[in-house]
Amino acid sequence: MRTRRIKAAALAAIMVFGTLAGTMTGSAEETQDVTLKIWVPEEAVDDTDAAVQAFDEEHDEFNITYEIAIVGIDEAPAQVETDADVAADIFYVPSGGVADMVGKGLLLPLVKDYDELAADLPESALAAVTVDDLWYAAPFSPNTYFLYYNKDYFSEDDVKSLDTIMEKDLGDGVWNFCTKMTDSWFAEMFFLGNGCTLFGEDGTDPSDCTFNNENGYASGEYMIDLASNPKYLENIDGAGDSSFKDGKLGAITTGAWMAPDFKEALGDKLGACALPVATIGGNEVQLSNFVDFKTLCVKSNTAYPLCAQQLAIYLANADNSLTRYLNEGDVPVRMSLSGSDEIKDDIVACALNDQAALATNQPSIPQMGGYWDPMKAFGDGVYYGDVTKDNLQDQLDALVDSITATLVD
Repeated sequence: MRTRRIKAAALAAIMVFGTLAGTMTGSAEETQDVTLKIWVPEEAVDDTDAAVQAFDEEHDEFNITYEIAIVGIDEAPAQVETDADVAADIFYVPSGGVADMVGKGLLLPLVKDYDELAADLPESALAAVTVDDLWYAAPFSPNTYFLYYNKDYFSEDDVKSLDTIMEKDLGDGVWNFCTKMTDSWFAEMFFLGNGCTLFGEDGTDPSDCTFNNENGYASGEYMIDLASNPKYLENIDGAGDSSFKDGKLGAITTGAWMAPDFKEALGDKLGACALPVATIGGNEVQLSNFVDFKTLCVKSNTAYPLCAQQLAIYLANADNSLTRYLNEGDVPVRMSLSGSDEIKDDIVACALNDQAALATNQPSIPQMGGYWDPMKAFGDGVYYGDVTKDNLQDQLDALVDSITATLVD
């Protein structure tokens, strides 16, 4: 079995071409000639190439000719929509884009071999790729933020509660907690955690947002009180990141992308965990943020649906997920891997998966485009003092009106 690789320097383009001949050892089964195009990010090319060859060794029924090309996860959905005929058969998609692509008829339901994968996924991951009771993508890694903390200031028990975090006296010149309420990807955790919904319970009703109900009002009050607390630091222009690295901040919400910098700065002092609970409106609630997942999908008009869906699911299996984690840094979402030697001692991987299980799937309907700017404006208003408890209800009503306003292309 030989694979021929062609690497082009221009635009960092890398393509791998291969022909894999099925060996019919004593089998009467007919071998199907299959030609597949696969799009992956640059860092995944070699791992994907090896996985396709391993898949072929297990499937004598296919004789696969394949091409692997570099197309990032954020680029693939638009390119498939632009010209599905020339698009790859298998490609990466963020789970937030799955429902939209299904609605446009671009994705193939994944049925063959999916049961084993489904049994090993948290409910949030499975729900993120389910449309009308059909699975359309194979999730392999979560994307959300969680809590980092400095063990010199907080214990594992302390960081379970934001109330406890804020109550502690960490001394002069040290802030207790930092997030970014002026960023609409962070501000939602107070509303979703307190039972508010964005686009209905399942994120599909563009006319529904409850951020201005009684729970939403309590969430807004909590944000106002937090913003005015001298122990709180807003993460503007990386102020929280640098303060945390310098030992001047006890805890901060951010994602796995900051782990290398934080580990270098704090070493064994670094802790990580899921978001804490908070007392909002007199009730203790679990803060809940948006989560989406990196997934593998198959285009609906692939000429080889059986092989394509089996290969896509194979690329998301436990072995390949672990390889991807070790070589590319994508933390596996599979529950069976959480206790593996490679992952169980990785505090960042554990925190990411713990929070993914508590998070809320980011809605993927087009109306989501109307959320980001109004929510950022509200967070700005809270932090800079333009939103007050006197005008909070009016501000929340305006926020919801903006989010649910009819989108115009």
